[in-house]
Amino acid sequence: MTRLLQFTDMHLLNDPAAEWRGAVPQRSFEATLYHARRNHWPADAVLLTGDLANDEFDQSYARLAHMARRWDCPVIALPGNHDDPVQAGAAFSEPPLYWCGQHDLGNWRIVALDSRIAGQAGGSLPNEERERLRQAAAGRGHRHLAVTLHHPPVVMGSRWLDSVGMDDGAEVLALLEDLEASLCLFGHVHQAWDSQQGKLRILGTPSTGTQFLPRSDEFALDTRPPAYRWLELHDDGTIDTDICWLPDEETTHA
Repeated sequence: MTRLLQFTDMHLLNDPAAEWRGAVPQRSFEATLYHARRNHWPADAVLLTGDLANDEFDQSYARLAHMARRWDCPVIALPGNHDDPVQAGAAFSEPPLYWCGQHDLGNWRIVALDSRIAGQAGGSLPNEERERLRQAAAGRGHRHLAVTLHHPPVVMGSRWLDSVGMDDGAEVLALLEDLEASLCLFGHVHQAWDSQQGKLRILGTPSTGTQFLPRSDEFALDTRPPAYRWLELHDDGTIDTDICWLPDEETTHA
């Protein structure tokens, strides 16, 4: 069995005391991490699935990388629409920190993809990433395939959020089914998602900070607390997982 933790959409700022959308991203992320370390540690790997920073990069990535080196496991990061992939990639360039790529853990191969479109909030999967995924799938042997990316390949049922989703989500889902992937894991939507398409489990994870109101036509914030996801990937391909929403008394822990 492979144990994973997913943190996403941290939106860290250069100033760790600064606020964004009514919260302090650094503080809420540290509270989320504290909860995970008390309740779901150790992990075989940690996944950071985009929007690590919020358009301020000089200090955010270095501070996050410094934290991540102390987690005693591989940390796999990928970019979101708010990230600078060059600066983030440089911060996560040396083990145990990894930028995108493919990673074999137990009976699973995890492929971390870049779905961002430079200068846009929405995403897509470019041909070079599709080819990288095909090659990773072809060489996985007996391993089950898990794919992580920032943008959702599914329609969320929220008019404004779907307008900044994946332009080619249906194509991406078709590719994942064709490659017999077992898991697709994403962020971006600041809310929970869990659906099944054939053998493919599709999971979205809320932010470690502020959440978006599900199924809202216009942009709206939810009142739910910071969250993260734990996963247990079994050797037979089955998946156990859940969202951990921080209790009110822990949301201000730092």
